[in-house]
Amino acid sequence: MTAKPGNQTAFRREVYKGWEAWRIERGPLALILVPQVGGRLMGIQWHGQELSFVNPDCAGRVRDVAAIADVHECKQRLGFLLWGGDKTWLAPQSRWTDDVPFIDLDSGAYDLSMDEAAGKVTMVSPVCRETGVQIERTLTLGQLAGTWTLTHTLHNRAAEDVTWAPWDVAMINRPATVFLPTRVGSAFPDGVRTFDNEGVSAEVRDQVVRITDGFAAVTCREPLKFKYGVDAEVGSVFAVIEDGPRGPVGLHKSVPAVVGGPYAHGCVAEVFNAAQYSYFEVELHGPVTTLAPGGSVCLTETASLFDLAAPPSSPAEIGEYLELSTARNGGESQ
Repeated sequence: MTAKPGNQTAFRREVYKGWEAWRIERGPLALILVPQVGGRLMGIQWHGQELSFVNPDCAGRVRDVAAIADVHECKQRLGFLLWGGDKTWLAPQSRWTDDVPFIDLDSGAYDLSMDEAAGKVTMVSPVCRETGVQIERTLTLGQLAGTWTLTHTLHNRAAEDVTWAPWDVAMINRPATVFLPTRVGSAFPDGVRTFDNEGVSAEVRDQVVRITDGFAAVTCREPLKFKYGVDAEVGSVFAVIEDGPRGPVGLHKSVPAVVGGPYAHGCVAEVFNAAQYSYFEVELHGPVTTLAPGGSVCLTETASLFDLAAPPSSPAEIGEYLELSTARNGGESQ
């Protein structure tokens, strides 16, 4: 273990749920990186409480993706490998081959490098044999405990143009309520898109989505498959994670938003709730971009964790918590 004097940042190797991993700690926050499996931020711990969901059926498994000769045959045989954690996907999902994520990017081993003095870790994927895209994920701790940034960079290593968007997906343990900002003039009813192709989204919308002044509150407690999204002026998701040993915990993640921009799913922020396992997802998008050979595009998200005295009970209280998160991130939240 090494630590940086003054702000008590520590880096150490460990075995996390059977994987070789790096743990980064500062104060009550611990982030666990698993480069072996899609360069994931696999664990997010706050005061010792694990917030990230890791699929127990996949824990500790590793695929030698580089040795796979027929990528499509392998994807069809293995199906959707639901690892867990926080990862970078390519959007739109409708363009995925074999209806599962690109295996080189999602399950391949990433190269990891560290700058301990800067509190920074970078993980770089292999070049995807299906798309020609290489993903770079750079995590940097913030100045205050409980804050960090994660920059998702897509590099075009192909010989022709490619068109994709960076898409961050974090799987978090239930129960929780997720607040998504809405906007006047949205293309969606009450500012919220219902993903009709995702489970029972249409059937349960009135039960799990509550519209308040400027926000949609999505309740993620039951084993129901649903998904909703927003085309908001602010790229933000605020999850109030319930039933923690210290009380509720706030998780706020944000990215710059482009109103009316070319978002792959029509949304800058989304929430998904699972039926088979006890997790929900907070998802953030960058705009779809066409990259010439050698070109790159970045999406930087800020994240903040903090204890809550109680879940917010009004739009004003939601706004106060988000202002707190923005201030803790040095005003970088969008």
